[in-house]
Amino acid sequence: LGLVEIFSYWKAFCSPKIVVNAGYLDNDQLAWWKDLLSKGMGQYFYENVIDFKDNYFVTIACHCEETREAGRRGNLNTVTENRLPRSFRSLAMTKKEEVLKKTLIPIGGGKDSAVTLELFSNNFALDSLGIFTLNSSKHPNIEKMIKISGIKNIIRVERKIDPQLLELNKKGYLNGHTPFSAYLAFLSVFAAKLFNFDEVVLSNEKSSNEGNLEYLGVEINHQYSKTLEFENKFREYNSHYLSEVNYFSFLRPLYELQIMKIFSGLEKYFTSFLSCNNGTNWCGKCPKCLASFVGLYPFIPEEKIIEIFGHNIFMDNTLIPIASEMLGLGKKKPFECVGTLEETKIAFYLSYKKITDPKSYPLLKFFIEKIMKKEKNWKKRSKLILDSWDNNHNLPQRYNNILKSLRV
Repeated sequence: LGLVEIFSYWKAFCSPKIVVNAGYLDNDQLAWWKDLLSKGMGQYFYENVIDFKDNYFVTIACHCEETREAGRRGNLNTVTENRLPRSFRSLAMTKKEEVLKKTLIPIGGGKDSAVTLELFSNNFALDSLGIFTLNSSKHPNIEKMIKISGIKNIIRVERKIDPQLLELNKKGYLNGHTPFSAYLAFLSVFAAKLFNFDEVVLSNEKSSNEGNLEYLGVEINHQYSKTLEFENKFREYNSHYLSEVNYFSFLRPLYELQIMKIFSGLEKYFTSFLSCNNGTNWCGKCPKCLASFVGLYPFIPEEKIIEIFGHNIFMDNTLIPIASEMLGLGKKKPFECVGTLEETKIAFYLSYKKITDPKSYPLLKFFIEKIMKKEKNWKKRSKLILDSWDNNHNLPQRYNNILKSLRV
C-alpha cells in the first residue's frame, strides 16, 4: 500500500529516484513497479509534457537488507502468523476450514457496480458476499446502492490525502492523474485477506482496454489500471508475493454498452447509481455524463432517462466538442472512464434509430452529419458490439456461465 501510494506524492516533484527502505523488493518487483509507473502515469506525462522514455528517467532502488524469501508467497502463512498481532492470527486460516467461497465486491457506485451486485446477490448466498467501499461516507448514492443490494457484510475504508500535498498543488507543483485502480487493487486484496475472503471481484469491462491517444510512440490510457493487462500483471504479483486471494473482473468479457443494456433492466438501481465526477449528482456537462446518457438512451424510455439525469442531454449543443472527441473526431478520446470510440458511435446510432425526429436533437444532428452519413454497415456493426463476448478474461467457470447467459 505504501508503494502504490508513492505515485500520488511523487508526481508533485517527478523525482528521478525512488528509494524504498521499508521492506525488501527483488529485481522482478522493482521492474514491476517501474512498469506500473511508466504505464499508469501516462496521462500525467502527456499533460505535463514530460519525456519518460529514457530507461533512467526514474530509477527505483531498494536499500533494505531483508532476505529474499521473507517476501515470497511460499512463506506467506509463516510470515502472516509471525507478524500479525495476536488478535489477527486466527484470520490466517487454511482453505480446508472454509465452507463457503467468500466473495468481496468493491463498488464505486456506477452502473457496472450495480450489475455485479445484482447478479451476485441473485445467484449466491448473501452471507457469502461482502462489499468493499472507499470513502463512501462522501457518496450517499453508494450507501443507497449497498442497501438496495441486500448484502450486509460491508468493509468501509476511509483514506485521506496529506494536507501538505494539497498545499503543493495550490502552489503550482506538478499534478495529474494516477493509477487509482491499482491502489484499490492492493487495498481490496489486503482487506480480503484480513477478513478471510477468497476472492475480490471487480466490475471492469472490455472497453477499458482501449487507450486515449499516442504520446512519444506509446499508447496512453486513462484507464490503464482497469485494463486486462494490469489485471493479469497484478494477479501474478499478488499470487507470487502477497496472497492466495483471487483477483479478477466479472464484467471483463463485455463492452460498456452491453453492460448498460443489462443495467437498463435493473430499475431499482436507477436512483442510486452515479458515474459523474461531481460525486453527488449528474452535472450533465462532462464526458462521463454524456457517455452514460447516450449509452443508456437506446434501452430506457426517454421520460425515465430524463428523470435520472434531470434533462435531455442530447439537446445541449455546448457538449458538441465533447461528443466530437468521444466519436473519434478530436485529437484524443476524453481522459475519462468512457466506452470505446466504436461503441460510442453505435450508442449514438441506436439512439438515432429510437427517435422519430432525431435532427431536432442537436447532438444527434451532429452525429448524423459528421459520422453516420460518412460510414456504413451500422446494423451489422451494432450487432457485433451487442453480441460480443471476449474470451480474454479470468472468470472462474461458474461466473462465466452466469454472465454469458445474459449476453445481449
